[in-house]
Amino acid sequence: MLNPSHQGAQMGRQAPVSQHYNGPGQQSAANALTSFVTYAKAMQDLDEKSFPVEYEAHRDRLLKLEPMLRVHGILDVMEIRNPEIKALLRIP
Repeated sequence: MLNPSHQGAQMGRQAPVSQHYNGPGQQSAANALTSFVTYAKAMQDLDEKSFPVEYEAHRDRLLKLEPMLRVHGILDVMEIRNPEIKALLRIP
């Protein structure tokens, strides 16, 4: 989708990826990666037994981000070292 304010959009040129609109419920690959790292680090620092609600919330957020990370190949090029998160995402 072209961003009408993008210079050159009126001439039919494609807008740079950074200027594409991400509608409701959509997230860019960069945002998904940033969110993934944020939630993974937070989950890693939580004790599941002491903070079950928070742990579950981060787990659910990671699972919601997984499809976006897979579609863009991010999980193919990054190494997840935390065994719990690796198992959650079914990475061998």
